[in-house]
Amino acid sequence: MSKSKKNKKRKIWPVVLGVAGFLCAAAVAAFILCRTRGYEVTGNNYYSANTITTWIENDRLSFNTLAILAEYNLTDPELPAGVERLHVSLKNPWTVKVQVEEKEMVGYVPYEDSYLYFDAEGVAALRSKKLFEGVPCIEGLAYDAAETEIGRPLPVEDDGIFEQIVDVSRNLKKYSLTPDRLSCAEGSLRVYFGIVEVILGDGGYEEKLQQVGPILEKLAELYPETAGTLHLENYTEESESIRFVPAA
Repeated sequence: MSKSKKNKKRKIWPVVLGVAGFLCAAAVAAFILCRTRGYEVTGNNYYSANTITTWIENDRLSFNTLAILAEYNLTDPELPAGVERLHVSLKNPWTVKVQVEEKEMVGYVPYEDSYLYFDAEGVAALRSKKLFEGVPCIEGLAYDAAETEIGRPLPVEDDGIFEQIVDVSRNLKKYSLTPDRLSCAEGSLRVYFGIVEVILGDGGYEEKLQQVGPILEKLAELYPETAGTLHLENYTEESESIRFVPAA
């Protein structure tokens, strides 16, 4: 080997060792500086901040903020059943910022000593002792409690009525309607706004629910504090009138 080649190798080795040393020092610094010390959780409504942080901390690499950042931005991690996505960033090298994007809950049913919430896909997403505003109670929905499992479709006896419930719930939100409860007893869908019962019947829920807000305002004006039933089961776009029957 020529003398010039030996000299080149001698010059390269210090550079290689210097780069390796720098990378090792950077790794050590990242390990020390990026050790997880806290979380800042926002956007959560159904889940508590503690539940979200506990979920993240179940991962063996959660002690490092960079590892958390990589997992939730570069992979497809498992999430709680009621969470659509966790947007993770760093507030500083030791604090993780978590923006929670939860799934929309369309209803809940009583379940043992708590409430079972389900999403628009019919998945049992959350069990809680809390009642969340804007999510209606679904009465008369027959399901197998023994087969119920968080993260799986609610085991209802009638898939057809369940699809109708989801359709009604979506349109209630679309038209900013917040009923006290929704009943599907005996296969007939009804929603309740205080002392007013609204019979929806089968299908055409968007057109029917579009009428409810203005009608409730008119009823409050014409029949203040009067209980009764609003019949929309046979309503169509061609209907000329809608019947309201005061309670006897």
